[in-house]
Amino acid sequence: MKSTLSFSRGLQKFPLIGALFAQIISLIFIKIFIQAFHYNLPIIEFAFIQAAGSAVITQTIFKLPKWFLYISILFPIFLIMGFHYFHISSWIYGFIFLFLALTFSHTLKERVPLYLTNKKTHDALKKILAENKAKTFVDLGSGLGGVVRAMSETKVTSVGVETAPLLWSISSLASFITFKGNILRQNIWNTKLDEYDVVYAFLSPAIMNKLYLKVKSEMKTGNLFVSNSFEVEGVEPSEIWQLDDDRQTMLYFYRI
Repeated sequence: MKSTLSFSRGLQKFPLIGALFAQIISLIFIKIFIQAFHYNLPIIEFAFIQAAGSAVITQTIFKLPKWFLYISILFPIFLIMGFHYFHISSWIYGFIFLFLALTFSHTLKERVPLYLTNKKTHDALKKILAENKAKTFVDLGSGLGGVVRAMSETKVTSVGVETAPLLWSISSLASFITFKGNILRQNIWNTKLDEYDVVYAFLSPAIMNKLYLKVKSEMKTGNLFVSNSFEVEGVEPSEIWQLDDDRQTMLYFYRI
């Protein structure tokens, strides 16, 4: 029992591996069922049963983040249907896999999906920088760099950090072309925060408490940490803003 729990906790640290294991386990059980009962399972039923099985394993046994549930459901359906009904060439799947690997490689280790910040949040952040008379700003996990470029318009020193190769390449090129901001290819945990007046993050609830410990230990007293959508568990925010956008974005402020 203890070994099972340890295995499950290990997969929670590397959720993409857990999602892959869920697909494999589901496939094994389906194959055993088919062979044991000599059941001729139509391909479309196979796809949906595979999706359902992997989804159950993902959520109830491995207890992976909720967004992996959608991956578990959609992946086998698109893969099987693509091969069987649409005769999609295998090289296309190879290209898609390479694209996803270059875009979401950080997700494997850091458990942080790609979230994009909208324009209304950009405007709110600009207001925050002005109110705090900030001179330096950093976006932890800057993705495509939209926040970094937008904040540079306020004349602050605007920096983003990103590890995914494709996202870093695109965002750093965009910053170079537009002369807006600077994107560093480095891990958020290796980023020194003491030089920034405002630190912004739109990451994942899975790492918020660990990130807050880093923020508290490195940021200067009086400076501001802003989290988009995700609270730090057990820590009362200094202030909360709810934005008037489509997703009713919540910004959580933590004054250090």
